Amino acid sequence: MPAVFHTKTIQEILEPVAEKISTMVILDEDASQGGTMPDLTAQVEMVASAVTTLVKVGGQTADDTEDQTLKRELPRSLKSVQKSAEQLVEAAETLKNKPSSLTGRKLLVVGSRGILEGISDLLLTNDESEVRTMVAACRDSQAVLGDAHSVRGIPNLIKFIKQLTPSLTEMSKHVDRRQKELTNMTHAEELVDHCDHLKKFVPMLTSCIKLVSHLEARGGARSKEAGENRDYVVKSMNQHIEEIIRILQLKTDRDELAQGDFKSLIAKILGNGESTSDFLSDDFKIAQDFLSKLDPRDAEEGFKAIDECIRQARQLADQMEDGEDKDEILRLANDIEDLVNQLKKLHAAGKLDTPEGRALAAQIAKKIAELEQKMKEAIAKQVARDFLDPTGPAKRMTNAALADSSDPDREKKFEAKAKEFNDHARSAARTAMNVARHGLVQDEDTVMDIMDTIQDIEALAPQLTGASRIVLDNPGDEIAIEHMNMMKNEYCKKMEKMKDLVDQVTDSVEFLKVSEKDIFKDLEKAKTALGADQGPQANEHAITAAKRCRRVLDVAKGEAENSTDPAYVQAVTEASEELARSIKPMVNGCRDAADDTSNSANRKKFDKQADRINAAVSRIRQVVEDHHRPPPPPTPPLAPVQAPTPPPEEPVDEIELPDNMSGPALPIMMAAKDLQDEALKWGAGNNALIQIARRMAARMAEMGGLFDDTGDVESRKRLINIAKELALDTKELIKLAKAVAAACTDRRLKATLLQIVDRLPMISTQLKIIATVKATQAGQTDEKSDHEASETLVLNAQNLMKGVTEVIQAAQSGSLKLKSGTTADELMWTRAD
Repeated sequence: MPAVFHTKTIQEILEPVAEKISTMVILDEDASQGGTMPDLTAQVEMVASAVTTLVKVGGQTADDTEDQTLKRELPRSLKSVQKSAEQLVEAAETLKNKPSSLTGRKLLVVGSRGILEGISDLLLTNDESEVRTMVAACRDSQAVLGDAHSVRGIPNLIKFIKQLTPSLTEMSKHVDRRQKELTNMTHAEELVDHCDHLKKFVPMLTSCIKLVSHLEARGGARSKEAGENRDYVVKSMNQHIEEIIRILQLKTDRDELAQGDFKSLIAKILGNGESTSDFLSDDFKIAQDFLSKLDPRDAEEGFKAIDECIRQARQLADQMEDGEDKDEILRLANDIEDLVNQLKKLHAAGKLDTPEGRALAAQIAKKIAELEQKMKEAIAKQVARDFLDPTGPAKRMTNAALADSSDPDREKKFEAKAKEFNDHARSAARTAMNVARHGLVQDEDTVMDIMDTIQDIEALAPQLTGASRIVLDNPGDEIAIEHMNMMKNEYCKKMEKMKDLVDQVTDSVEFLKVSEKDIFKDLEKAKTALGADQGPQANEHAITAAKRCRRVLDVAKGEAENSTDPAYVQAVTEASEELARSIKPMVNGCRDAADDTSNSANRKKFDKQADRINAAVSRIRQVVEDHHRPPPPPTPPLAPVQAPTPPPEEPVDEIELPDNMSGPALPIMMAAKDLQDEALKWGAGNNALIQIARRMAARMAEMGGLFDDTGDVESRKRLINIAKELALDTKELIKLAKAVAAACTDRRLKATLLQIVDRLPMISTQLKIIATVKATQAGQTDEKSDHEASETLVLNAQNLMKGVTEVIQAAQSGSLKLKSGTTADELMWTRAD
C-alpha cells in the first residue's frame, strides 16, 4: 500500500472499500472476545459481485491495451483480487454454519486484507499505465525540441513550430487532467506552473531561431550569442518538461524526497547544505518561548534555537556592507552568545530555573528581541536599496545598445551600462535570498517562489546581456532589436515578480520607516545642492526621492490589496493618492529651481513641495504602522464590575514519552505531543478550536499506545475507531478554521489558513484507510508488508498532527485581523499561564 493515495480517484474508490473491510475486522475482534458473529453472506456476496465485475472489466482492458507492462501486470492483480473474494465467500459460508469457527475468522481477515490490498494494487497498476502515457507525450515534446539547434530558415522554422505546437498541446492536455486528479495540491499547482512556463517560452524560442538564421545568413556579428540564447531557451524548456515528468511519477512523499525535487536544489544554489525547512524555522519564537518558561525538558530545543538565531544573524551580517547596522547585529550576536554560554553552564549544573538563571534568561530574551528587530531593519534597508528601480538597469543597458552608430563612445557606454545591469541583477538576487533566508518568512510557497525567481533572474541576466550585444554589433537590425526587447520584457517581468514577492514578506512598517528617512535625506540633499548652485545634482537627488516615493506607493498598494478592512483600505488609498499627486510637482519644482538657483521664489516653492512629500510619506507610514500595531488592552471600566468567569478547562493529561518506547508507538506519540505542546500554549476555556486540537492530540497518543515494540496492535477495533474519531474531529476543526478565514481581513493570512485546511480532509481520510490496512495485518506472516503498513500509518499520523498544529498557528495569526460580529469572535486566544 502507498503511504498516501496520490489521486482522488484512488482515494475515492478505496475509502468505501476500507469502510466495509473495517466492519469485518471489528466483527472478527468482537468475536474473539466472546461476541456473536452475524451472518455476513449478504455483505460478502455484494463485495464478490463487485469484484467479479471489476475482474471482467480489467480483463477486457488487459486484452485491449497496447501497454505491454499493463498487459503483463494487470492479470496478476486481477487474479489476486479474485482469490481474495473467493476467500471472503468461503469465510462467510463457514461462519454462517459455525459462527465460532477459527478457520472462518482467519479466512475473513485474510480475504479482507487481500481485497483491500488487491484493489489498491489494481488501481495503482492502472494509474502507472496512465502516467506512462503522459510521460511518453512529454518525451515526444522533448524529441521535437531536440531538433531546434538544427533549424535554419523561415520555411524550416514554420515546419518546426507546426511540429512543436501540437506536441506541447497534447502534453498540456494530459497534465491538465492529471493536476485535477492529484490529492497533493502543491504538486498540482507545480504542474500547471511548469506548463505555463513552457507556453511562454515558445515565442522566445521562435525569436531565437529566427535570429540565428538571420545572422548566419547575412554574416552578421554575434551569431554565437544568438545560438546561446536559443540553447538557453531549449534547456529551460527541457528542464520544465523534466520537472513535469518527475511530478507525474510521484506517488508518495518519500518518492518526492528520494527523487530530489526543487527543495533540494536550494542547497545546491547556496552551497551550504541548507534546505527549505531551514528557511522556515521559527527559531526566534522557539527561543523566546524557552526563555520565558525555562523548562529543563525544553532546554535542548531552546538552546539549539538560540544558537540558530546567532548563526542567522552572523550569516546576514556577512552579506552586508560595513557600517553601523552590521556592527550592531554582530555585537548583539556576540552578547547573546556570551550570555547563553553562561545559561548553558547553569543548566548543566541543574540550576536553570533559579533566580540567577531567570535573570540571565531575561537579558538574553531582551537582546534576542533587539536582534530580531535589527535584522528586520537591515533587510528592509537592503530591499529599499536594491529594489528602488528594479527594471531600470535593464532598460538603460538595452537603450545603450540602441545608441547611434556614429557615437564613437557607444561601446564604452554600453559596457558601463552592462556592468551596472549585471551588478544590480546579482545584488537584487542576493537581497531576495536574504529575505527568504533571514526575513522570518513562514510561508513555504512564498519562499519557494522567491528561490525559483532568483534562479530565473540569474539565468536570464547573461542572456539579456548577450541579446543586447547582438543589437550593439548589428546597428538598426530590426530582427535583433525585436529579440532583445522580447528578452528584456521577460527579464523585467521576472524582476517585477521578485520585487512583489520580496515586498510581500518584508516587514512593511520597517520598509516604510527606512524609505521615509531616505526620502527626507534625498530632499535635504537636493535643497543643499540648490543652495550651492549645483542644479544637476539637485535634480538627481529629487529624481531618487521620486523613485523612493513610487516604491512607497508599491508597498502601500500591496497593503490595500491584501486587506478587506474597508476603513484601512480607504485610509491607505487616500494617503497614497496624496503622495502620488505630490511627486511630479516636486520633481518639476526642483527642475525649475535648478534652472535658476538664484531665484528664491522657486526655491521656496520647492521647499514647500518637498515638505508636502515628506508629510505624505509620513502619513502612509503612520496609517500602516497603526494598523499593524497590536491592539491595546481593553480600557478598564470606571466602576468595578464582576468579570465573567471563563468556563473551567478540562484537566489535560500531558503526553509522556517513556525512555524505552520504540516501534511505531514512538513517532506517533511524538507527533501527538508536538500538537499538544502547541495547543497548551493557549487557554481552551473560550476556544473550541484549541479544545478540539487537544482532544485530537490525546486520541493520537492513545493510537500510539496501542502498538507494542514489535509493531503489533493491542486492539484492531480501537485503532480503526480512533482513526474515524480523528476524521470527525478534523471536520469540526475545519469548520472553525474556515470561520476564522471568512472573517479575516488579511488576504494572505486568510489564503494561508485555507491552504492548510484544504489538505486536512485528504490526510484524515487516508489515515482511516491506512488504519484499516494495518488492522488487517493481524496474523500476517509477511513481515515486510506489516512493516510497510506501520510506516505508512506513522507517516499519515505525523501529517495529520502537523497539519492541525499549522491550523492553530495560522488561525491565531488570522484572528488578529478579524471583522467584528462573526462567529470567529467566539475563539478567544489567551496565552496559557
